[in-house]
Amino acid sequence: MSSSEPVTENFPFPQSFLRIGGDPTIWALDEISLTVSPKLLADSPAALSVVKPVAGTLLLAPRLAGSIVLTPVPPAGGWVPCAKLASPYLYLPSPAGIATNSPGYMLAGADSNLETVQEAITTAMSGSTRLTVNVTLDGTGSIVVINGAQLPFVVLATAVAT
Repeated sequence: MSSSEPVTENFPFPQSFLRIGGDPTIWALDEISLTVSPKLLADSPAALSVVKPVAGTLLLAPRLAGSIVLTPVPPAGGWVPCAKLASPYLYLPSPAGIATNSPGYMLAGADSNLETVQEAITTAMSGSTRLTVNVTLDGTGSIVVINGAQLPFVVLATAVAT
């Protein structure tokens, strides 16, 4: 299996669902219930654990989000699995939302260390600065430029050993 062909896996059952601004993706949160968390009202970026459609960390800048919708998990109906990625990915907001066959940009080189890139993006969001991130797009090394002053959120998707 190549890293561009994600498979699905059942991750923990979410506590709630989150939609942000104009991005149609529904993010399943692992840690926030329907009480309004201070993280959703903060001026500084917040790290939220997501379990669907990919597992990882969503970095949210509430002051730039425009709107944040937090909804309960529907009763019954089963749990829909998420994409299981062989490499870490960076997802940026998109009018089309996330697609399991194309979950964003595969992180490359030193930027494949999720802790380091999370810290760098959080700093860019907090300081309203720009940041470059090394990615692989269609097997070619590329660079994504992130403007922390305008980025409402980003998701760092975790690689899961297969």
